[in-house]
Amino acid sequence: MPKMRTFFTCAAAIPACAIAFAAAPAMAQDQPETAARDDTAIVVTAQKREERLQDVPLSIAVVGGDRLNDLQLNASTDLQYVVPGLMSPAQSGPRNFGFFIRGVGTNTFSSETIEPSTAYVIDGVVMGQSGATLVDLPDIERIEVLRGPQSTLFGKNASAGVINIATRRPSDTLTFRAGVSLGSPDNDLHAYGYLSGPLAETLRFSVSARRSYREGYIRNEPDGRRLNDRDEYGFRGKLEFEPSSALRATLTGDYWESNSNCCIWTVQRFPDPAFRYPWENTAVGIIGDDLGRENQKQSINGDVFTHAKSYGASLQLDWDIGGGHTLTSISAWRGFETVDGLDSDSSTDNFLDINYGDHKQRQVSQELRIASPTGGFVDYVAGLYYFRQTVDSYTNQLFPTLFFLPFFNREVDVDVATRNMAVFGQANFNITDQLTVTLGGRWLTEKQRVAKSRLDTITLATDSASVSGKDDALTWRAAIEYNFTPDIMAFASVTRGYKGGGFDSNIAVQALLPVGPERPTSYEAGLRTTFPGAGLTFNVTGYYADIKGYQTASRDPIALTFPLTNGDAKTRGFEAELSWRPVRTADLFLTAGVAYTNAEWGDFPGAPCAGGQTAAQGCIGGVQDLTGQPLPFAPKWAYNLGLDYAQPLGGGLKISTSVNYNYRSKQVIGFPNYVDVNEPGYGLLAATIGIGAENDAWKVSVFGKNLTDENFRTFAFNNTNGTLNQYRVYESRRIVGAALDVTF
Repeated sequence: MPKMRTFFTCAAAIPACAIAFAAAPAMAQDQPETAARDDTAIVVTAQKREERLQDVPLSIAVVGGDRLNDLQLNASTDLQYVVPGLMSPAQSGPRNFGFFIRGVGTNTFSSETIEPSTAYVIDGVVMGQSGATLVDLPDIERIEVLRGPQSTLFGKNASAGVINIATRRPSDTLTFRAGVSLGSPDNDLHAYGYLSGPLAETLRFSVSARRSYREGYIRNEPDGRRLNDRDEYGFRGKLEFEPSSALRATLTGDYWESNSNCCIWTVQRFPDPAFRYPWENTAVGIIGDDLGRENQKQSINGDVFTHAKSYGASLQLDWDIGGGHTLTSISAWRGFETVDGLDSDSSTDNFLDINYGDHKQRQVSQELRIASPTGGFVDYVAGLYYFRQTVDSYTNQLFPTLFFLPFFNREVDVDVATRNMAVFGQANFNITDQLTVTLGGRWLTEKQRVAKSRLDTITLATDSASVSGKDDALTWRAAIEYNFTPDIMAFASVTRGYKGGGFDSNIAVQALLPVGPERPTSYEAGLRTTFPGAGLTFNVTGYYADIKGYQTASRDPIALTFPLTNGDAKTRGFEAELSWRPVRTADLFLTAGVAYTNAEWGDFPGAPCAGGQTAAQGCIGGVQDLTGQPLPFAPKWAYNLGLDYAQPLGGGLKISTSVNYNYRSKQVIGFPNYVDVNEPGYGLLAATIGIGAENDAWKVSVFGKNLTDENFRTFAFNNTNGTLNQYRVYESRRIVGAALDVTF
């Protein structure tokens, strides 16, 4: 109850503060709602300069901040519900997380040394840790999801794609936005506030705040605790100084914190009594033997918690140096911290109670680039990049009654320093008014130093290791595009990507085993079309990608551990997007997107077996052959349908509605592949209907998410005896609620 009172106090204060600051209604610097919904007017920065979406020869899905707000989507993981082919499987905490694009991604507990495959970039600054991307989405202008390798221009950890986020620029006039929503079940509360305007003729500011709170949806039967809740808050501030039309400086600072009793799975199935672990019999006595997919009960006695922080500051300078050339500098410092613990035995017995991690990351980065004017025979973007990251990690696993297993009862310290330097460039050669050839490249060098020390808490024996590695790489891109008309363009491209290697820092492994880099080669062909008279745009992209050194887990049958290794993978398919405004004078907008993904393992004869997998099911000597089998988190079909409509009612009122349907077909939701981790296809229907002022000064709405009450899992795994565990997110149930939004 104290948390609830704190939240309501915060939410109630936001409108009051707004009225105190806003003397009169004002329009923001943003595009009008109807213009922002026109794909021919959408501007993206996917190639490090502002361009019309329809002119960019890449597969890009763009989501506007207003649509996210209308659908009550306020977390980074919510993007998977509006972008086909993007997956973010929820697992046991921020240290084991990653986004997947086209079936390609990385999630590993060795996050000290291994990067994600999908880069997460906010206002030009890349996040060096996957856990730092588990944040909410305040003051968003737009989000660009770039599919396929983007290593040439984005460099760091962009071998699968990029999630490129642009937040709102400070406005020229005083602007205020705020809102609060309440959803059921579990009192899902969210509040936000945004204030922006001028401080002087050449100085503008913006500041945003947000607060999210939700009770846990998993009930711990022995003591009534509510687990897997949400308790977050954050801030972002910007100062934009523009002393002349030739120079603009933007200073940004942000802070986000989460303190929750998260994240734990539930048991879907126990094995036959003869195969149960001793502590599982205790669990059966508490939560029962007949569990199933609907089980949202646990029976633990230990702690489940995650305390995470992400914060940083950046300074961006944009300088017109003459002749149409723009020089851009982005200097940034960031930090990410997480302290998390997990009782892992699903029992009140003390077998796997202490599984603790304390993880601190710091990064500094500097990007300096120049962009030439467009319109001539050659236009280009070129630059230099520097990135340095340090990680200090302490992990503690204390399972005293299981001393006979070789990888339990350890305390481990890992210190990592990573440095990446690069020079990059991309040039467009405009052969004719219709034909353009693009060539780009990036040369990078990366060094990593890792030190690791372990203590066996049973024998008090210690061991340590210290290694370093260096790698140089060249990534490149070549493309050709042809404009049949100003509204129809076709392109083809080939791209070589890169993701750095590292060392397996897993607590279960004594040595620091090397992990090689990941090198994808992607071939794409696409069509971009606009039909202005019909208010219609249609884009389609086909692709084939061969990934050498795909970073994944193998199995050591002696130590019973899962060290990282390099395998091969292939993915092929297509993406298509359609947007249609059938009546130009009406505020009706329809969207559709589809992604077909055929992603599979390459040569992978030594893949690990699942717990309980038998020889008859392909497990021979502790390994199985997954060659040609589907990659995890890669549904073959995924599509998204959207509708936005607004209609004046008279008397200064307006009614509006947003509808979204997101579907993904059957997929593998765990590793290794096994029948238990196959998830059937499902679709999620979300809708909002609201009434408010015709000038958008206020709106009251009701909303629903997962209206058909689909029961789905995002992750599943087997214990060594065959026990099946599952992870269900909060969105895997029907959610309904109401919201109030105001704008001054």
